Amino acid sequence: MKSLLKNLTFIIIFLLFVGFGFSVYVLQAPPVEQKGAPKLQIHTRTALRSRPTVNSKPIRYTTDVYRFSMDRQYISNLNSGKLERELLFSAGLAHRARLKAQRLDESLKTATDWQKMFADFTEDIRFRSGASPIEVLLSGEEWLLRDTTGAAYTVIRTDDRVDVYLPDLREVFDANKVSLSTDLEISIKQTNKRWLITDKGYKQAYSIVNGEGKLNVFQQSKFEILTFLFEIDAALQNSLAQEKLPTELNQEFVMEKIPLSRRAKVSANENGTSWQITSPPLKYNIRNEDGRLKVYLDLESRWLLVKVDDSIKGWVQSERGTIFKPSPPTPSSRQQVKERLLVLIDELKEKVGLSDAESKAENTASR
Repeated sequence: MKSLLKNLTFIIIFLLFVGFGFSVYVLQAPPVEQKGAPKLQIHTRTALRSRPTVNSKPIRYTTDVYRFSMDRQYISNLNSGKLERELLFSAGLAHRARLKAQRLDESLKTATDWQKMFADFTEDIRFRSGASPIEVLLSGEEWLLRDTTGAAYTVIRTDDRVDVYLPDLREVFDANKVSLSTDLEISIKQTNKRWLITDKGYKQAYSIVNGEGKLNVFQQSKFEILTFLFEIDAALQNSLAQEKLPTELNQEFVMEKIPLSRRAKVSANENGTSWQITSPPLKYNIRNEDGRLKVYLDLESRWLLVKVDDSIKGWVQSERGTIFKPSPPTPSSRQQVKERLLVLIDELKEKVGLSDAESKAENTASR
């Protein structure tokens, strides 16, 4: 029995020694290294001298990040402003419903005026018919309709009619591990050549460029945009409600080194608690929040005020200014264990502190 207890004691001491050594090894793990500093496009006379100028020259550029390429068929989504698969229209087959699969394929290829059908059944989509616009995916049941620009539509037979759908562009983003929110806006920057998908939910933007028979997707990396500028007394909202620019508000803009132009105009929104000042090329939003009027830079302005850190702050052109923030570092397994161990130690300290406080309270009460 004594030898068993002696062996057990040695084992416990050994385990405590190993545990202590492992804890020391983990706690001495190096901090997670942040590689790569954020990059910012700053214009010569803006970052340090505050006011943007039309002819200022960039002194530093960043480039958009290439993500993936895809078939040109999705031009149909980009031109329509819709990412999901969506039914555009249905058309009856009439006598062609009795045709066999191969003859129906040929009829849809040669005897169907797709250009007229799109003009008749859609409001804003125009189809530019090519020499052989139909590609058979499943004879007699499914086809791919493509126009001269490369834009494509899925055609599916349902009983005695055919249904024409937009393809599913969101599915392509998901397949390439690029997540999109539901709050999206698609804008055409250059007809059939360049589009911009603005993801307001995730605060990202993707530039789609048509080139060499495919669509290339680039991510425009963004950093912090300083939308909030300053706040003022809510008593000035009476003048704003009359769409007049108060002198005190104008002076605040001067103090912030962003004086308003003489053409600045005030417009009131329908809710009666927010206003917009248009001072080309900038726009400002004013909101009544908690009894104060807060002034924000509108993100649709041609120039945006951005910040990398406390020492790097300036104006960039919203169309060309891109800011790249490096991806967060991946901690090693040792660093992950260290983080969990520190959390556990903090929890134990809290519990010990609570028990000490409770015992003191009991002693005080007993007295």
